[in-house]
Amino acid sequence: MFLVGKIITTHGINGEVKVKSETNFPRFNSQSKLYLEKEKQMIPIHINSHRIHQGIDLITFNDYKNINDVIPYIGCSIYTEHLSEELKENEYYYEDLIGLNTYNEENHLIGIVNDIIEVPQGIILEIKREKDLKLIPFVDEFIKEISLDEKKIIIHVIEGLL
Repeated sequence: MFLVGKIITTHGINGEVKVKSETNFPRFNSQSKLYLEKEKQMIPIHINSHRIHQGIDLITFNDYKNINDVIPYIGCSIYTEHLSEELKENEYYYEDLIGLNTYNEENHLIGIVNDIIEVPQGIILEIKREKDLKLIPFVDEFIKEISLDEKKIIIHVIEGLL
C-alpha cells in the first residue's frame, strides 16, 4: 500500500473533507481504488467528488452527505494498492527513493534517504546519518546516479554539503 493523503478536517456540512495530498499524481477520482486506514483496518472507499480549493484537495466519498458521517475519519490516512502511472526516464516515486542508501562518488556510505521534502525551489532529500540529518537538493548537480535495483543513490559531495 502506498500513502496518497491524509484527511485533515471536514469542509462544510455536506460530507466533504480536506485531504493533505502526499502525491503529485491525480489520485482522487472516481476510478481510483483507494483505502482508508482506520483502527489498523483498511476500508475501501469510492470517491464521489474531488476539487481543489486554495491548494487543498477536497473530496466526498462513499456517498456520505453529512458532516457527522465523515467526522470519524478525520486523521485517517488514504492509501492506494499500486502505482500505475508510467514514469518518464529519470522520474521516480517518492516511495521508491525513501530507504535507499546514499553514497559519495568514492562509494562511501553517507546515510539513508529518510524523507522527501517539497519546497518552492524544488525537492530535497532528507538523509539520515548516524548522528544527524542532512538535506541534499534533488538536482543533477548533486544526484549523479540512482539505482533502484541496487537500492542506492550516488551523490556528488561538495564542500559544505555534509
